[in-house]
Amino acid sequence: MNYLFAICTVLLLCSATEPTHKGMCNVSVSKAYTQNVLGKNIGYYVEFKNNSSRTVDALKWKATFYDNFNEQKGVREGSWSSGNFISPIKPNSTTKDLENNWVSDATKVRITITKVHFTDGMTCD
Repeated sequence: MNYLFAICTVLLLCSATEPTHKGMCNVSVSKAYTQNVLGKNIGYYVEFKNNSSRTVDALKWKATFYDNFNEQKGVREGSWSSGNFISPIKPNSTTKDLENNWVSDATKVRITITKVHFTDGMTCD
């Protein structure tokens, strides 16, 4: 019986889930990944999807970086805003953003949206 308990414990520890992206106010993170050059993380790409019925014109988020052991290596803040050349995110549409920053030994990034602003003036945080 002790062997069965030990095996179950090892399986649970080995199958621990990685941190996942977190959306807010019906805006989700479709995908995000680090940009590595010569083995060094120099930034990340992130894609957002507006699942709401309103148009989004600004976002803020927290990017948490991990290595291949899922050990946290750093946290940075990011933001995106529409403007002259960048269109707002209409309902059921997506947008991509590239953020440059240096996080030593990072190979993965997890995004948590912290604030959403809509074109009607409503803010969700």
